[in-house]
Amino acid sequence: MKDDNWIETMDKLESIRLFSSLYIKKTRKGELTSAQQVDALFRIALSGGGVTPLELSREMGASKTIVSRLVEQLALNRLITRQYDREDRRSYSLWITEAGKEELDGMYHYYLEPVYELERQMDRESLHQLFTLIQKANEIMTNKKEGVI
Repeated sequence: MKDDNWIETMDKLESIRLFSSLYIKKTRKGELTSAQQVDALFRIALSGGGVTPLELSREMGASKTIVSRLVEQLALNRLITRQYDREDRRSYSLWITEAGKEELDGMYHYYLEPVYELERQMDRESLHQLFTLIQKANEIMTNKKEGVI
């Protein structure tokens, strides 16, 4: 199927790329962890009760291989711990450690600063709508990737 509006669509995609570039901060120089490690660490902390590597892979939109490497690095740095299933010793969930919590406490403001800036410049309803639409789009694409749709 031919899309006569492909230039307009590519322009919109460029807006998404620019938004990500402007508002998703890269890891600060000298930080202990990479941007992907920070993402994984935040997700593990926000899960509130242990997350499996497969769940983390789905939430991050990353391959199991990448998540496996992230888990190894975070565990090596003692920012997370693995809690193995008593019945199936191959299965485990990931939990943030006290050191991991301290790491997040020391860096969260840096990563949230762009959101704080948006809050200062936009009205709350528009900001809420923006994040709601982004979340909805992410759910659609995640389900498509997993073959749910």
